[in-house]
Amino acid sequence: MNVEQVAGELAQMRIEPGLWELGSEVVEVRAPDLPREVRDRMVGPRRRLRHCITAEQAARPGATFFAGGAGSGCVYRHFAVRNGGISGAMSCPEAWTIMAGRYGPQSYDMRMGMATPAPGGAIMTLELRATGRRIGACRQGGTR
Repeated sequence: MNVEQVAGELAQMRIEPGLWELGSEVVEVRAPDLPREVRDRMVGPRRRLRHCITAEQAARPGATFFAGGAGSGCVYRHFAVRNGGISGAMSCPEAWTIMAGRYGPQSYDMRMGMATPAPGGAIMTLELRATGRRIGACRQGGTR
């Protein structure tokens, strides 16, 4: 899918402007011969972020909303936003990702599976979860 097609799907998403709290978590990591202590350091929640979504941003999420910046080399194989659900598959130069989740005007909950090359030609797989929720109005200046 090209950027315009992904942007067209995202145009169907309706979220409320305001202050959003975003979180992510590595749920599971698997790779051949991965030491348990390395796996344990990788698994778990990451720092939560707060981000102010303006009315203009809420009305028109860009195609890079889920893909990262332009020039990343990532290509969507599939991406759909329908009836409160999101699904997609993306390939990047060093990773392959599938995603599925739910969203509403004030929250989202996404599950992702990622596969990436590991040393020695093996494949490392990761299960991730990303969440977001609107927690209030933005302060003057953009954040709380």
